[in-house]
Amino acid sequence: MRAISMLVVLFCIGALVYGNFHWNDKLGSAVNQEAANILTNRSETATEVTENKENSTKGSFAELPLEMSEFLTEKHNNGEVVELVIIGSDVNKLADKKWTKLFKEELQTTYNELFNITVNAIPGEVTTADVVNEGLHLENLNSVPDIVILEPFLLDSNGLIMIEHSLENISIMIEDLKEMNSDLFLILQPGQPLRNATYYPKDVEELRTWSVEHGYTYINHWESWPTNAEELSEYIETEDIIPNDKGHEVWAEHLIKYFTGENNKGNVDSQD
Repeated sequence: MRAISMLVVLFCIGALVYGNFHWNDKLGSAVNQEAANILTNRSETATEVTENKENSTKGSFAELPLEMSEFLTEKHNNGEVVELVIIGSDVNKLADKKWTKLFKEELQTTYNELFNITVNAIPGEVTTADVVNEGLHLENLNSVPDIVILEPFLLDSNGLIMIEHSLENISIMIEDLKEMNSDLFLILQPGQPLRNATYYPKDVEELRTWSVEHGYTYINHWESWPTNAEELSEYIETEDIIPNDKGHEVWAEHLIKYFTGENNKGNVDSQD
């Protein structure tokens, strides 16, 4: 009888030990599974955040040509700086309320330190021939540019140099810039529009056609300006041909939208 009681006690102890071991094993598996789920969720969340960041960046550059968009997205994801240079006549000078200053400030706000923007605005009235002969387009370039926005001095050349010769000079400017960086992204744009002009708009249209034919991106910010001479007067200095504050705002806004993916007006020409 004592032996039977001893067996019963041993059986109960064994059952308790086995049950405790089984419970701990299940509990450990559950804890491990929960930890694995947490790590998986964190990984998926991190991946989703990264993908959302990349998609957001790609969306910001959606208006740009594909190769330029991919280049900027890669630079952005790698935390690298893009050297963007604006070259043109004195109207492009970096000063308060000028389009270049507004453009630079907005891109810095949007992309933090992605763009290092410098401006080479040539003072005085210079023609495309003056620029090429004196190498003015290469002045103040302290770093190798990745992107150049070129306003190629057509206004001051109008009436002095035939458009065919100006286009040849512009081609030389581009060749000189590409010697600094063979992978340079080149963007052409006109200067400001004028009231009641006849030949200058024709030269600008020739520039647009030439740009597309030669595979250069052309930003036609004129489409954001009024076409009516009386309305345009509100954007141009009364006794001059330069934009007033309102004109510079229009010019800046057009390029800002182009570089931030908000421009849906179809006013960028390029050849893929």
